[in-house]
Amino acid sequence: MRLILALSLVLFTATGCVGMAVRAIAQPGKPDLSQLLTRADANGDGIVTKAEFTQARAKMFDRLDRNHDGYLSADDKPRFSFRKSSNGRLQQMVLMLGKDGDGRVSRDEFVNSPSLLFERADTNHDGVVDAAELTAFRTLMASRDNR
Repeated sequence: MRLILALSLVLFTATGCVGMAVRAIAQPGKPDLSQLLTRADANGDGIVTKAEFTQARAKMFDRLDRNHDGYLSADDKPRFSFRKSSNGRLQQMVLMLGKDGDGRVSRDEFVNSPSLLFERADTNHDGVVDAAELTAFRTLMASRDNR
């Protein structure tokens, strides 16, 4: 489940279209992307700041970077090969996040790429996702899953 959530975050934060990310990970029992925001709440105050979300992305990168070379690439494939289709997901992630075309995603590219997930949840654009915004985001994601 963590792998699915990780890949979901990568796809969701790297694309300009929520529906595209959801379709890219389409499968029975779609992951709840709002859980990524909830888990990013480092101090447990019910509010997720942009800094907390960025820190959570950095921790996710560290988990996915199996060989600890500072890049996500085919060398880290065992982490991505949980499913047959995961190789395509890795390639898709590299295409979306890899700014320099070297066939891999650096820590900086992964952590500091635009985050549609956070931006979509932060409806008032104050750099903070509060409890009301998180609830609204969960409702939005649930309605999309029911389509």
